[in-house]
Amino acid sequence: MARLIEAIVAFGPKLIYGRTANLDDIALLLSKRSGLSALDAEMALRELSGAVIHQLRSGQPVKLPGIGRLRATVGRGGKMRVHVMPDVALVKALNAPGTYRGEMANRARIGLDDAGYKALWDGVHPEDPLEVAVGAAGAAPTVR
Repeated sequence: MARLIEAIVAFGPKLIYGRTANLDDIALLLSKRSGLSALDAEMALRELSGAVIHQLRSGQPVKLPGIGRLRATVGRGGKMRVHVMPDVALVKALNAPGTYRGEMANRARIGLDDAGYKALWDGVHPEDPLEVAVGAAGAAPTVR
């Protein structure tokens, strides 16, 4: 029997990503919003990266208001990693109703309950029915 996660992956809402914004894109937008020249904004962004690396190498977590908190971690083999915890304001801004302008597949399925996923899955895969717990509401919170 199929599992619920398989149905969610196959039929659930998905963001369709556009081109990744690069340093030039962010510097240009920052220059328009701040009054800095695009070149000054790019230089500041490059310096920000270097400053964050410096602080992390010194054992200091870095908090960037509106962006998040970064801290270095180390694995048992000694490999360093960076843990990023997004700022609550960033997450709230992204989840503000009606503000997402990017493309999304299966948008109408936001909030679909387990029974809805079972119906979709079983309709396409009758030979491998979806296993859903009896009486499970399973509705996800609706965020549009």
